Amino acid sequence: MQTLLTDSNMSENRFIDLETRIAFLEDTVNTLNEMVYRQQEQLVNYKSHIQNLTKHMTQLQSDVKDNAPADELPPHY
Repeated sequence: MQTLLTDSNMSENRFIDLETRIAFLEDTVNTLNEMVYRQQEQLVNYKSHIQNLTKHMTQLQSDVKDNAPADELPPHY
């Protein structure tokens, strides 16, 4: 009879151990999922900034071409 109780306790302890591990794994998965979501938001934000900077640089290059030094009068005039 003692062997039966010991086997039952061992099985229950293993079951509790597995439930505990699953709970920790679920928490880890949720934490990683949240982190990936935040990183995706950051990437979208960075992409938007890069697009804005690219537009700005293109405009600056266009402005520089429009104001070529050959069109300007020398400073002593």
